[in-house]
Amino acid sequence: MIKLRNFLKSKTFYIIVSALLGVMTWLLVLNYTNPTEKRSLDIPLNVLNGNAPAALGLSERDSSVPDKITIKASGRSDIIGNLTAADLYAFVDFAEIDKAGTTTLKIDEPECKRLGIKIEDYYPKKVDVMYDKMSHVNVDVIVDYDNSLLAENFEILSVKAEPSTVQISGFESDIADIDCIKVKLNESLAAGSIDSDRIGSYLGHYYLKSGEEVTADYEKEKISVQIEVAKRVPLKFSVSGEPHNDYYLGKTSINSNTVLLRGASSALRNINEIDLGSIDVSGATGNVIKNFNIESYLPAGIATYQTAEVSVSAEILKYEIKNITVNMSDSVSTPGKNPREYTYEFSKNQFDVKIKGKAADLANLSVSSLGPEIDLTDKGVGEYILPLEFTAIDNAKYTVIGDYTCSVKIADKIEETPAPSTPSPESTATATATP
Repeated sequence: MIKLRNFLKSKTFYIIVSALLGVMTWLLVLNYTNPTEKRSLDIPLNVLNGNAPAALGLSERDSSVPDKITIKASGRSDIIGNLTAADLYAFVDFAEIDKAGTTTLKIDEPECKRLGIKIEDYYPKKVDVMYDKMSHVNVDVIVDYDNSLLAENFEILSVKAEPSTVQISGFESDIADIDCIKVKLNESLAAGSIDSDRIGSYLGHYYLKSGEEVTADYEKEKISVQIEVAKRVPLKFSVSGEPHNDYYLGKTSINSNTVLLRGASSALRNINEIDLGSIDVSGATGNVIKNFNIESYLPAGIATYQTAEVSVSAEILKYEIKNITVNMSDSVSTPGKNPREYTYEFSKNQFDVKIKGKAADLANLSVSSLGPEIDLTDKGVGEYILPLEFTAIDNAKYTVIGDYTCSVKIADKIEETPAPSTPSPESTATATATP
């Protein structure tokens, strides 16, 4: 305690107090004459290791890295008033980019060469950069169309695109999903307009695997398309002559009912059918086959496609014979029969009839469909030889082989007179006893 009192009374104490009062006075004067101020300033943003992504095979796709950033600094008026952008240094380091995609890079607090300057704030503090690998992919060219483009009876033989594949270069994440390039012929050609071969150049449309069209994102691609067509024309033929008597014409056939023709549309327009002529079956006892060279029926400048010759065949079948038993009692009708006045005696009880016809028709033939009949109309007492007629038979399908007759005896019908009754002994005795 004595030491403290001695110190307070000492000269040293007063020197220290005077010095502190002087410093405080200086600070008060300095603060009044050179106060602390704040200031905003735009300074360059430097990029460090800018080639680092390229070393990894990455290319910049999108970046929000600004050329400058804004800082807020504070300091004495005389210092901050002379502060320039050159006194400050800010950077972002691209060495942090190590993969494709979006990377968020941090901007460290700017550094200042001047003493007495304090960085209060700055912005932005981070930036996003997107890098991706450049690549290329080959995609198929697809020609899209429907048959509404074709003129009547025309068919497309082939559609070829040149080139058939297109190499697309771009960012890997973009082109990996490209599925194909389509050429939409229906957008460029009118319905029913294709009636000849043609070559044209058409715009390709880019499509993703999801089906989304992304043509606007890529350069226009012109595709050359070659279209080959042919006209389908029916073939016509006829059959002449008649087979041998015991044979008939069955099915006729041609190994191709139509043919494809190629040539100028002006000539094809007038060809709607080709008549091959006839196949002659006169006197035939077996199948008849005839080959026709189609090109011999065509005008100059028109040729067949693939099929130049066709074969026409005529099936020649032999008639078959079916035996049918016709019973007098239940099958033969006898119009004109008068059983009240006459008796009838037939020489036959049944007939074995032979019918010629086609196998398929004979299979369905029955006695009832023949309509067998012996006509007794206006026939009185006497003996007659009468034909067995077939009134219901289809003469276009069937032929009766041979003639069938029957002898019929007709006699008057004799009425039987009842015999007189003989009296009984009882009645006789009764009659004798009566006076």
